[in-house]
Amino acid sequence: MQAIGRVIENTRPERVKVFPEDPDSAWWEINPHYAFARAQREQKPMLLLFTGMWNTQAMSLSEEVFSTKSFNEYVKENLIICYLSYPRNITDAPDVLRRLKDKFKVRGYPNVLVFNPNGEVERGIRGYRTGRPIDYFNELRNTCHPVLESIKVQKKNLVRYGYRDWSNYLGKVIFAKFVDRDAVHARLQDVSGVKWIIKMNDLSPEDQKLAESFPAREALQPVDEERKDP
Repeated sequence: MQAIGRVIENTRPERVKVFPEDPDSAWWEINPHYAFARAQREQKPMLLLFTGMWNTQAMSLSEEVFSTKSFNEYVKENLIICYLSYPRNITDAPDVLRRLKDKFKVRGYPNVLVFNPNGEVERGIRGYRTGRPIDYFNELRNTCHPVLESIKVQKKNLVRYGYRDWSNYLGKVIFAKFVDRDAVHARLQDVSGVKWIIKMNDLSPEDQKLAESFPAREALQPVDEERKDP
């Protein structure tokens, strides 16, 4: 996570739509490494769901809460979400899934953990009572609220130092400050100090116009040498 420079990737790793009827639906990440990187890059809380398709409570939660329009709208505004699906017998799970379950001391399914952008667990919710989607959704929002408020205060302070949301043509967002640019690329720095190299014409029109308002300097380090996977 502390590489000198990176790029905002153009490809989408495998993921699952929350609400297929919405063309701009939120997405469930299924790679926790990518989800954590997004949470840091976008400065949002990350919700990590431990679940299993064989578990009745877990499937009820997915159908009654996580597949709803209300959850989709809430996530689009506030969260990065990722789910990890476990087999009934934990010994059949890949090593990485077993390690994550042990690391966070997860017992039973469904189990939700809410992380801050630094990758630290803030809060959690265990289990689900079938037929109580409103109660669970309210509990989820109450669980995320203090994390969101804390991030909001931090971002407000950082805006004074030039940090803002930047996006590329795919809608990928990074909360960062402008460092410098040449005629082709812009260099941004995120909250953790990581440098990002982005092609000027890949930025959103608004962000490209802003970057072009800064004077161009000598050529930046070639993108191929800067490229790192988030």
